[in-house]
Amino acid sequence: MVARESIEAFRAASSGLSKLATNELSAFFATLNMSRPEAARDALLEFVPVLVAEYGQIAAALAMEWYDDLLAEAGETGRFAAALPPTPAVVAKQVEDTVRFFAGKLWTPNPESALSGMSMASDKYVKQFGRNTVAWNADREGVAWARVPTGATTCSWCLILASRDAVYFSESSATIREDGEEYHGDCDCQAVPLRAGDDYPPGYLPDDFYDMYQVARDSAGSPDMKDIAAAMRREFPNFVTDGVHSH
Repeated sequence: MVARESIEAFRAASSGLSKLATNELSAFFATLNMSRPEAARDALLEFVPVLVAEYGQIAAALAMEWYDDLLAEAGETGRFAAALPPTPAVVAKQVEDTVRFFAGKLWTPNPESALSGMSMASDKYVKQFGRNTVAWNADREGVAWARVPTGATTCSWCLILASRDAVYFSESSATIREDGEEYHGDCDCQAVPLRAGDDYPPGYLPDDFYDMYQVARDSAGSPDMKDIAAAMRREFPNFVTDGVHSH
């Protein structure tokens, strides 16, 4: 079993690294001349992709080291060694498109509002390097991996995605999952490898998550994820951070 303390320590390290990146972005943003939005946008298009790549590579290396630590704790040292994925988790084009989208606010009366969106995106992209490193190595090793939410509650979107693990673990073998990409900014979910015979980390209950998902889907009367997430907020307000309490 991967100890909750280990997951929390890795989460804190990943969040701390992402915070350094967003702080550097904020400092750079403060140097821009908001009276020249086009020049500010161009400067961000040059700066942000490099920032994400630099911190993302550190996040990937951090995840690789954590994966090896988990192997050692499981007594698997020497049988498998973690490595860095051959392709980056985030391509520069993704980052550029995101910068262009939020840079549209540079032409508004409140150009500073562009920073919050770019910071959230940078947080997501930097952490994605680490998440993909864990998932990619788990697939290489031939073991399952789980999307483990952090804390007593998580957002409805993350709870729905974590519920998919109940189906994933019912398969006879581990396979690559597309939902490994589906994180958001300021998200503390972690990709965690789980080997045969491992118990789930304390507080991680994919079968319970899936039961909640089924209730929310029935309540929504729709297969659309947004509708299901909205129903999750209504049906289980005490289990999600964005719950909707009836009055």
